[in-house]
Amino acid sequence: MAALLGTDRRRLLLVLALAVVVGVFTATVPLLRDWFDLRVYYGAVDTWVHHGGGIYDYRVPGTPYGFTYPPFAALGMLPMALMGLRTAIVVALLLNLAALTLVTGILVGPELRRYRWFGCALAACLLALFEPVRDTFSFGQVNLVLLALVLSDAWLLSHGRGRWAGVGIGLAAAVKLTPALFILMLLLG
Repeated sequence: MAALLGTDRRRLLLVLALAVVVGVFTATVPLLRDWFDLRVYYGAVDTWVHHGGGIYDYRVPGTPYGFTYPPFAALGMLPMALMGLRTAIVVALLLNLAALTLVTGILVGPELRRYRWFGCALAACLLALFEPVRDTFSFGQVNLVLLALVLSDAWLLSHGRGRWAGVGIGLAAAVKLTPALFILMLLLG
């Protein structure tokens, strides 16, 4: 038992060290991307709630870019009206981290499952290094959250819990239209 605890402690330290290295590596990317998409979401909600404008009125200063998601997405982002931009960035990072953890837990293969939390943590750190994941974090995008919703539905279907299948895809499609393609999965599943 003591050897197992020692092994778990070493694994935890290794994961923490790897997470710090990955965090430091990816921390340079948000400085380059400047959470651009999150600033669009935040500005649109701020304009709508605090300045009496419409969600599609806001443009990022110096650019032609504004909010392009369906109106339901703005409702989901409404809590940003209660916080400052920096807090919204922290919340977005935490939501994306939670979504990455869920996605990793669903996707991790049986080879890594035998290592339980350690295998999932290593896989999450490695996934965080891939450019699409890094860009989702650095732009402040919602892609990982949407992926987690779609994969949760796929997991529910594959584990015979179809009663709730469709909720995640429905929510994801209400935020961004692309996940609506997975409705076919529900129809065929």
